[in-house]
Amino acid sequence: MTRILCASLLLLFLGGCAAPPPVDRLASLRQGDGTLVWQGEYAFVSPGGDWQLITLDEDDYSLAFSKSCDAFFPCQSTLAYAEEPFGYSRDLERRQEEFFKRYLWASRVVFAAPHLEKSTFNGSPALVATIEGVEPVKGQKVWSKVLFGLRGERVVAFHYNQWRPASVPFDLAEVADFDRFVGSFRFLKPSFFELL
Repeated sequence: MTRILCASLLLLFLGGCAAPPPVDRLASLRQGDGTLVWQGEYAFVSPGGDWQLITLDEDDYSLAFSKSCDAFFPCQSTLAYAEEPFGYSRDLERRQEEFFKRYLWASRVVFAAPHLEKSTFNGSPALVATIEGVEPVKGQKVWSKVLFGLRGERVVAFHYNQWRPASVPFDLAEVADFDRFVGSFRFLKPSFFELL
């Protein structure tokens, strides 16, 4: 009888110590069709997996997700949508030139020349740039894919960055998450600038 009582108390104790279920930070954004709606402005499918929505305190990005691992440092990836990517030109090739003069500037990354590929986004011409950069002081590197697209007359951009130590190879399998995110992205209404 004592053993049963002790076992019951142990189960009660362990049950009380169980971790609470994870909080779904995207719950309020989820729609019946599986998409997420952000501020009534964009609809998209979550990148899923370990990607976590980032709380932004700056104006460089409109929406961003991040994921990381503990295997080494840095081991972090981010994907984001930016309504105001660096630069001013409405020509996509010229815009990417302007963009990469300031991209990750605070991280002191030295970029190689980007590989450019014409594409489409939302039924309009787009430009995809893939590029690799090195931060020589800290011995880190970054691989980036940036899609420059159009929203009305304005250029918008989607970013993907993967940070690794210089000695660790990139794992580009998760680029598929970025591509699905971009492919699912839809504007729900005209932008402020389209209404002017």
